Amino acid sequence: PNLPRRADPMKAFRDISIRLKLALLILGVGGAALLLSSAGFVVSNAQLIRSSKVEHLSVLAQALGSGSTAALAFDDPAAAQELLSSLQHQPTIELAAIYDAKGRVFAAYRRELPGHGEPLPPAPAREGHDFVAGGHVDVTRAIVHDGERLGTIFLRSTLEDLYRQLARTVAAVGAIAAGALAVALALAWRLERLVSAPILRLAETAKRISAARDCSLRVEKQSGDELGDLCDAFNAMLDQIEKQQCELREAHAHLEIRVAERTRQLSDANRELQREVLERQRAEEKLREAHAQVVDLARRAGMAEVATGVLHNVGNVLNSVNVSATLVADRLRNSRLADLARALDLIDEHEPDLGRYLLEDERGRHVRPFLRLVAEHLARERSELVEELHTLAKNVDHIKTIVAMQQSYAGAAGLVESISLAELLDDALKLNRSSLEKYAIRVVREYDETPPVRVEKQKLLSILVNLVTNAKDSLASSGRAERLLTARIRVRRAGDDPRVAVEIADNGVGILPENLTRIFSHGFTTKPLGHGFGLHSSANSARELGGSLVAASDGPGQGAVFTLDLPFHPAETPA
Repeated sequence: PNLPRRADPMKAFRDISIRLKLALLILGVGGAALLLSSAGFVVSNAQLIRSSKVEHLSVLAQALGSGSTAALAFDDPAAAQELLSSLQHQPTIELAAIYDAKGRVFAAYRRELPGHGEPLPPAPAREGHDFVAGGHVDVTRAIVHDGERLGTIFLRSTLEDLYRQLARTVAAVGAIAAGALAVALALAWRLERLVSAPILRLAETAKRISAARDCSLRVEKQSGDELGDLCDAFNAMLDQIEKQQCELREAHAHLEIRVAERTRQLSDANRELQREVLERQRAEEKLREAHAQVVDLARRAGMAEVATGVLHNVGNVLNSVNVSATLVADRLRNSRLADLARALDLIDEHEPDLGRYLLEDERGRHVRPFLRLVAEHLARERSELVEELHTLAKNVDHIKTIVAMQQSYAGAAGLVESISLAELLDDALKLNRSSLEKYAIRVVREYDETPPVRVEKQKLLSILVNLVTNAKDSLASSGRAERLLTARIRVRRAGDDPRVAVEIADNGVGILPENLTRIFSHGFTTKPLGHGFGLHSSANSARELGGSLVAASDGPGQGAVFTLDLPFHPAETPA
């Protein structure tokens, strides 16, 4: 039978808001810490109360024994009985007995209460104290006079007063713990905004930009720390994207005007073709210029595509930044500094007799071990905070790396440079690293040893980023448990036409056979939110580089391989 799937509590926890997560973490961790510390205090106090009870009974037995030495020496049971009768003012004493030197009952006392009829021990027990079943404690002490043992005194007391005192202690500790947890939660609720609020604003701005595609929005910088630097880098990236979009719109408008103008000129040239061949040649030259502008427009669109990918990956890294910041805030809220302050208050309170208090007092002897434990705990807290801050700094550096890398490739079009294919392909993978990590995609690199080559770096990077992004989208939609992306560089030096092939392979959703060539057509796409321009632009760019871009797939669910084939032109190595 199909049983209903159990809800995943961790998934439900991940889906709630950050502020509610912080509140639940504070309540959980703080409550556990307070519960353990309160339990330890109650246990310690119970031991102290038990010791105090035994000490009180021992003193009472010693006093009664000293008072009965004369009665034992002169064999006067009546005097001993009268001495024991004074125990009626001790409401917790239930039984008392004085035994002579031979262990016989000399005098006895029994509090007459309903349900209390315990017999006296037939002989004095061993000297000392014993906690017995039923909530009693027995104390036995020898009666000695001038070095001679005259007899033994036995006392049995109920522990009801001890239980009442312990109940009051538990109630007080519970009230204090509840108050401390409420105060900690109230303070943390206000202080956590210092860390989470800037990150939430940054994430919200990124979400609004992604939804509305409005790069005019900016994040307000409110601090000079790493979060402020992150806001500056984010705003600088938006400035560049907005500038590129403006240039793209201007180029598009200018292109429309130029195309209309060239069309009119071509119409005139066609009508005068028989009479003015030279004018026709000029018109064809202008048409080639218009085509070059179209190609430039495609390049700028590719740059915008890369910038959009950069923005998406920055948003993914911000999720990791948010998690690290939440952990740091949690560590700060659960610090043991309050325990240290309480210990210092105890030391200040006993400053006049600090030495005696620390060495002789029952509670004072626990102060030094307690301070040592607090110091060890604070050292562990510092280590954990340093580790989390290191993770936070690493994620911020990753965002800076993505932005710096995008800036480094925003150069002029048509510039042929000497580059390393392996490094360029690694940069394309780095620009998509956050998305690859988000979908748990394993990347395998299989690079032939290749010397630097001369090529248009910006145009080639745009192609590689597009291919890696398509492979990532295919793997994310595949539903596979193991998602694999393989990047290869293969060099073929045989013959007079050496070539180099860059392959991006995945085990994703695959491609239908009838779509293997259509996917490079303008406007054709199989993605729900695709625009059908990326692969078309990449194929055009590959032809402009003197190469080709082809796709291969065994069918749906079998993955796909995109191969970029280029002429192999090694850069000259300086002598």
